[in-house]
Amino acid sequence: MTPEPGTPVAAGRTASAGGPSGSVPSAPPASRDAPIATEGLTTSALHKAFGDHPVLRGVDLTVPDGAFAAVLGASGSGKTTLLRILAGFEQPDRGVVAVGGVILDDDHHHVRAERRRIGYVPQEGSLFPHLTVEGNVGFGLRAREGREAEIAELLERVGLSGLGHRYPHQLSGGQQQRVALARALAVRPHIVLLDEPFASLDAGLRATVRADVRAAVQRSGATAILVTHDQDEALSIADLVAVIRDGVVAQAASPRDLYESPVDPDLARFVGEANLVEGTSYGSTAETSLGWLELRDGHRPARQQITVLVRPEQLRVTPPPGGGPGVAARVVEAGFHGHDALVHLVTEDAAAAPMIARVVGGMKLEAGARVTIKVVGPVHCWPRPSAGAANPEPPAGEEEGEPA
Repeated sequence: MTPEPGTPVAAGRTASAGGPSGSVPSAPPASRDAPIATEGLTTSALHKAFGDHPVLRGVDLTVPDGAFAAVLGASGSGKTTLLRILAGFEQPDRGVVAVGGVILDDDHHHVRAERRRIGYVPQEGSLFPHLTVEGNVGFGLRAREGREAEIAELLERVGLSGLGHRYPHQLSGGQQQRVALARALAVRPHIVLLDEPFASLDAGLRATVRADVRAAVQRSGATAILVTHDQDEALSIADLVAVIRDGVVAQAASPRDLYESPVDPDLARFVGEANLVEGTSYGSTAETSLGWLELRDGHRPARQQITVLVRPEQLRVTPPPGGGPGVAARVVEAGFHGHDALVHLVTEDAAAAPMIARVVGGMKLEAGARVTIKVVGPVHCWPRPSAGAANPEPPAGEEEGEPA
């Protein structure tokens, strides 16, 4: 028995083909008055290849209803292919896509893009140049009583009240993206897909438009999925961030969990600046070249060889005089970014890797300056490859969490 596209199914089960004739019905046509899905979006074992080049190798992802999720990945990781499959523009080779418990793709069926109740906002907006703002927003709405009021409400929701009679060339880049969002929201979609819509905007405008887009999507009640290669963008806008790497989801978590507790060192470096320090665990603490550090992950085997993650903002830099407790270091260079500075340092330990610290405020540090660095707060760690607990208990004379 095969599942019907457009048919609700229980988790882990498929619905049987319906109708006495055994024919498989299509998903119901989109209706602005249909209820919003409550079960969010799920993909299971999603695969896609182009010729002999595999792009998606088994994507498992769950986005709760009403969440604003970001799919983050480097160029060629498969994030755009995933978005196109969700939209219905591409068919997966195998695997399942479901929205609100309704199957859109599986090994037997494919619901066409126009019947999915999924809105799509492309990178450049792709507005019709010969239509006004109102014409673009209302393009997918049927002619009926109240249509003009719906368009006016959508324009107000995205901050474009009074601009309905303008043409796309009379708008700024940020305004064009708002029009594209309003057009996507016009059919009251279950899901809104955003394909790097802020990439072409300048930095100052990007943050404002990003916040406005998130607010408009939240007011609509839709679930949103943003594809981006910008780590700061993903961490600042999303409730859930899924990192695509080598065609699979390497980790899906809240922005804070992803940043503070990444699954491996490579992912730690991908989502932000990272200092990776070798150490030895003793229960809930670790001995490292930066001193004794508290482990965020709780109790670990005694004397296990580990790699510790120290984010730049966890390094407190104190210049002389009176450097205070910590490890002596020398400034190699300091990059000023206005709101903060990234300071590159080396310690007196020749075997230690260079460190990066983030310094806020008016501290001026020149190359060659002698400073003291100290780690503030608990740190994340991973067992080093082929590293285990060589000794289940600390050696005689040592207590867990204290130096000998």
